Amino acid sequence: MINKNPCKISLPMAALSLLISSVSWAAGGGGVVASDPGKHFHPKGKLPSEYTIDAQARQRAMLPFDDERDFEEASRGFIAAPDYKQIMAEAGHVAWDIGSYEWLLQGKDFDSIHPSLQRQAILNMGYGLYEVLPDKIYQVRGYDLANISFIKGDTGWIVFDPLTAKETAAAALEFINSKLGEHPVVAVVYSHSHADHFGGVRGVADEADVNSGKVKIIAPTGFMDHAVAENVYAGNAMNRRLFFQYGVLLPRSPFGHVDQSIGKNVAAGNLGLIPPTVIIEKDIEELTVDGVKMMFQNTPGTEAPAEMNTYFPDMKAFWAAENITGTIHNIYTLRGALVRDAL
Repeated sequence: MINKNPCKISLPMAALSLLISSVSWAAGGGGVVASDPGKHFHPKGKLPSEYTIDAQARQRAMLPFDDERDFEEASRGFIAAPDYKQIMAEAGHVAWDIGSYEWLLQGKDFDSIHPSLQRQAILNMGYGLYEVLPDKIYQVRGYDLANISFIKGDTGWIVFDPLTAKETAAAALEFINSKLGEHPVVAVVYSHSHADHFGGVRGVADEADVNSGKVKIIAPTGFMDHAVAENVYAGNAMNRRLFFQYGVLLPRSPFGHVDQSIGKNVAAGNLGLIPPTVIIEKDIEELTVDGVKMMFQNTPGTEAPAEMNTYFPDMKAFWAAENITGTIHNIYTLRGALVRDAL
């Protein structure tokens, strides 16, 4: 059964302001770029030893780097890239800077980076608007750690996972509208309770429109509880562990921050939350929004403690966010999230 009037929790919105400051500072602090990719950014830094160089060379020889199907698949459906590389935050700092990673595209093997990480980091340089399913499903990639997806309804966009920051989500919406025509947002879907999949909601939806019912916010059962538990109660611990896991406070260089595997980095803007108005409670529920039929499958404890898959039967398309590919992301949660059952 779909609960259209979930109870609201007053604490999260007050406590969330603490998280916003923390996320903005944390992600913003990693934006320093080393001027010379061949030179260590710190005077005490060391170039890779002969043992490291030898180990990296063995990895390149052992792994199938000649198979470039990954790159062909990652570029499929590309429509356009914006003419900017930076997105500014409302506070005046740089919220996003894909250009700070362009040293990865010079065609050089860096002995200070594991070859598999470097390959993944290059694959994650995709930037702009992509068509996933003709005239139906689109993605804007390279604007944040996650990708933001747009499903075309009868009258507007259904937005899946509106990134971490208001500014990057708003820029993505503006960009897709500039290329495909202006359409309003009629619904937002939070696939799971991690902040990089809901924090930018205020960049694509106005809370007054949500409260009036003009825009639906759809989320899996338990979403608010776990969004608070992981991102507010455990927020400081998660941020500290995030710094160690991904090195986000290091300069972006072959000796510092390279990538975060599922994406480049976390946007450093305004993180917010609008509580969902439609809760998917059963194991499987069907809902039609703006002419788009969606079948939701609750999958708690997969990549997040509150999560769901979505199937579009009329399009023969399946949306699974990260819970299929995020197994290691679950088991070794250095960022502080709950450890889930790998099975």
